[in-house]
Amino acid sequence: MTSVPLRAPLRRGFTLVEAMAVLAVAGVLSAMAMPSFLDQIARSRRVDATTALQRLQWAQERFRRDTGAYALRLDQLRSVAAGRSEAGLYRLELHSLGPDAYEAVAVAQAEQARDLECPTLTLRVDGLVSDRQPAGRCWGQ
Repeated sequence: MTSVPLRAPLRRGFTLVEAMAVLAVAGVLSAMAMPSFLDQIARSRRVDATTALQRLQWAQERFRRDTGAYALRLDQLRSVAAGRSEAGLYRLELHSLGPDAYEAVAVAQAEQARDLECPTLTLRVDGLVSDRQPAGRCWGQ
């Protein structure tokens, strides 16, 4: 009499341990990728600030053309009187530095305040000379 070897039953699917291991690996990978993803979003939203500061500068130039001096307050500039960027991610401030100079500041608000690299962008204009702070990556360069 010959004995028939017993066959191991066929397994279908994954065990609970295997599924948990895959979920753990996926969790670690997503936790490592999340800060980079959020940083990229913050960088892309800086365009809202740079656009708002550029519009403010244009409004100041129109105001100076019409009155002979730069505006002292945001409410004197119709296009930026609300004091916010278009998407509302930045609060705009205007500081007069005399009749021929001013400083415009965009301060990150709401979820954009998590942008620790560039929370504030500043445009300083003195006559025909303008200076952007902080320089470099904050302004998309």
